[in-house]
Amino acid sequence: MNHSVSKHTLFTYLAGQATPIERQTVEEWLKNPANTPTFHEWLLEWEMRSLQFVPDQEAAFEKMVQRLDQTERLEADEEPMPVRKPLFFWGGWKPYLVAATVLLALLIPLRNKLFYQTHYTAYGETKTLRLEDGTGVVLKSNSSLQVPRFGFYTNIREVLLTGEGRFSVTHKPDHQRFVVKTSDQFQIEVLGTEFTVYARKQSTNVALGRGKIRVDYSQGADKHQLTMKPGDLLTLSHQGNLHLRQLPAVPPAEARGKTGLTFKETSVWEVCYLLREKFGLKVEIVDDSLAQRTISGNYHADNADELLDVLTETLEIKTEKTGTGLLLKNN
Repeated sequence: MNHSVSKHTLFTYLAGQATPIERQTVEEWLKNPANTPTFHEWLLEWEMRSLQFVPDQEAAFEKMVQRLDQTERLEADEEPMPVRKPLFFWGGWKPYLVAATVLLALLIPLRNKLFYQTHYTAYGETKTLRLEDGTGVVLKSNSSLQVPRFGFYTNIREVLLTGEGRFSVTHKPDHQRFVVKTSDQFQIEVLGTEFTVYARKQSTNVALGRGKIRVDYSQGADKHQLTMKPGDLLTLSHQGNLHLRQLPAVPPAEARGKTGLTFKETSVWEVCYLLREKFGLKVEIVDDSLAQRTISGNYHADNADELLDVLTETLEIKTEKTGTGLLLKNN
C-alpha cells in the first residue's frame, strides 16, 4: 500500500503528538527507501526549528526506534522481505547529501539506534532469527546480535555478535559476502554455510560444521587470515593467542560403548558444543569462566546423558533445566 506523508505530519510524529493513524502512516512511509532523502531533509529542518525549545533529541529518537522495533516484532513471523534497492543514491541531489551529513554530525551517538536493530537474549534464553536475506541465526543465552534495520544494501552483509550464535548462511546469486564481526580485531567471512561463534570477554571460539569460512584477525599492527575446514575449532584468547585444532571425534551411534571419548585440555564450551551438535542435547553456559574450564582423559559415553554426567561429576558443576534445554552453572 502506498502512503503519502506531509511535512506537518512528520513533524507531529517526531514531536510525539501524532494520532495512532498518523503514526501508522508515517511508519509505513519510512519503510520505503525512496522516501529516505525527504525524511533526512525534513528531519534536519525539524531539528533546527526545535532547537529554541531545547528538545530532548535522544528521547525523540528512542521513541522512533521503539516504534520501529514494535512494528518489526509484529512482522517477525512473516516471510523475509525481498531484496530492495539501496537506500542511498548520492548522485544528483547534493542538498540532500549536505543535509544528511550535518544531521549525522549532530546525532552520531544516536544513528546506530536508528539504522541498526539489536536482538538480545537473557540468561537461559535462546532466540531463533531469520534475517532479511534468509540467513538463519540461533542466538544463544546472554548474547546480542546487531543487524542493519533496513536490510543489507552494500556488497557486504555484515552483523555484529556479542556472545554466542549459530549461523546458517544463505548464498546470494550475486555472491554478496556475509561477515560476522565480534570486534574491530576479529571477524569471520563466510565461504560455506554453517558455523558457531562464541565471543565473550575471556576468549572467542569459532567451530565450523559445514562448508568453509575465513577468519580475519589482528595481532598488534599485523593483520592475518586463516581458512577453516569442517570439524575445526579456532580459539582466540583475550591476550591475542590463536589456537586451531580439530574438535574431539564422536564415534557413530553403532560404535558407542565400544569406543571412548578422548579429551585433552578440552574446554567445557567444546563439550557442550559436542552435546548439541552430535547428541542433540541443548546445553547453555551461564558463566564465561566456566566455559573456559578444561577436562582431560578417556571417557566412555553411550549417550548425551552419560557424557553430561562425566562433565558435571569431573568438574563438580551443576545443571538447571530451562524451557529449551539445560543450563550449566558452577556448583
